[in-house]
Amino acid sequence: MMNDYVNEFITHLDLEQGYSPNTIKTYSLIIHAFLNYLNFRKIKLKKVRKEHIRDYIVLLREESKNSSKTIKLKINAFRSFFNFLTERTKLFTKSPFSKSDFKYKVEKKDVESISIDQMDALLDAAEKEKEKVANMLQETKGKKILLKKKVFAAYRDITILKLLLSTGLRISELLNIKISDIDYIDKSILIFGKGKKIRKVFYDLENIEEDFLLYIKNWERFNLNHEFIFVSIKNYNQLTSRGFELLLKKYVKQAGLRLSITPHTLRHTFATIAIEKGANIKAVSQILGHSNCKITIDIYTHLSNEHIRDVMKKCHPLSTEVIPLEERIENRKKSLAYLDKSG
Repeated sequence: MMNDYVNEFITHLDLEQGYSPNTIKTYSLIIHAFLNYLNFRKIKLKKVRKEHIRDYIVLLREESKNSSKTIKLKINAFRSFFNFLTERTKLFTKSPFSKSDFKYKVEKKDVESISIDQMDALLDAAEKEKEKVANMLQETKGKKILLKKKVFAAYRDITILKLLLSTGLRISELLNIKISDIDYIDKSILIFGKGKKIRKVFYDLENIEEDFLLYIKNWERFNLNHEFIFVSIKNYNQLTSRGFELLLKKYVKQAGLRLSITPHTLRHTFATIAIEKGANIKAVSQILGHSNCKITIDIYTHLSNEHIRDVMKKCHPLSTEVIPLEERIENRKKSLAYLDKSG
């Protein structure tokens, strides 16, 4: 019976709320784990009260060592689930989860991004891999099937890295791109983001377009029975997020960079560098697929270490560098405008 309620809830999230497949999967896992806990404690779903949820949250924090961000996500899933049960079933006349319950503060961390030099090192590692396997293919006199696959994979990897860094796409959004999403006249790609929101990104960018179109040309030769353009060379099915994470770790290691870099780091890098170059916040927000500019401002008003280093070199009291009057006036205006907006 419990599973029936969960299935109804998942259908509700998909068809009525328009949640992404990843969010639906996450919520499903969270709810099932909570139901297993109830079953272990011999608590029926209809008998759940606030104290049971509180005990479970304590368990998540103290025994399972969940981060504050993870706990907040699980609380949101519980709240949605119990609100759904209250509104759509006869299990509860009043949800054990009110709006004011279980407000959980998340420790705010600065987003992690990489510098332009680190970005260049990462792309250079991928380019070297491409050159290496291309040379091996040219020099071999034996069977070339595996090497041809590796060459294709190397072109795929450099294309993905450049697209992530130049468009700020989430890795799930990028890996869900289909050939029918590409508009060759407009030179754009249709992206299906969170909450089934649709937006466009453009590929006619410096150092991007040629690689992207060449990759598509190579992909078309396979005549696959699906439209996903980024595929695994093992079976030519859609490349998974986990699959690309492993590939990224390889290039990160080859580039001599810190191993904590993830696909999301590249999204943050796009936004951080774009804003530091003076990009319009509203435009960056739209490119990233944020629902409003406030989200973008909250996440990306930090400055990178390189930017801070540059400011210190120019502006510290012992510096002999002369900053032009026009630049000083413009910087003062920006500071005052920011202070005005932030209160």
